[in-house]
Amino acid sequence: MSKIIFAGIQGQVLESSPNGSFLVVKLSDRITICGAVVNKFDWDIAPDEDSGFESFITYIGVRSQIDADRIKPLLQQNGAYFGKDGSDPRKSKRCRSYPFELKVRGLEADFVVDCINEGLIS
Repeated sequence: MSKIIFAGIQGQVLESSPNGSFLVVKLSDRITICGAVVNKFDWDIAPDEDSGFESFITYIGVRSQIDADRIKPLLQQNGAYFGKDGSDPRKSKRCRSYPFELKVRGLEADFVVDCINEGLIS
C-alpha cells in the first residue's frame, strides 16, 4: 500500500475514491482520516500542506459508548462536532482495529497529530 505524509506524520493509504477526489488514510490504529484533494463534498475547509488535502474528516476508533463518552469532551474542546451522523459510535468502516468509530468533523490537522504523538486519546 502507498504512504502519504499528513501534517508531518506518515500514514498508510487504505482506499482511494474511483476518481481520486479523496483518500482514506490510516494514521494510527485508532485514527483514520478521509482527506479530500478537491472539496466537492463541502466539508469544513481544513487544509494540510503536506498531504495536499483541502479538507478532511477524522474517524476515531472506540471500543464502546463509554469509551466514546470519555474522549468526546476533549474533541469538542478542540473544535469537533459530529454533524448529522450524531455523536454516537457507529460500526467501524474506517478504523478497522476497533469495533466502533466516531465520525468527527472540525478538527485541525495539528490536533489530530497531537492525539497520536502525545497519546491524547488512548
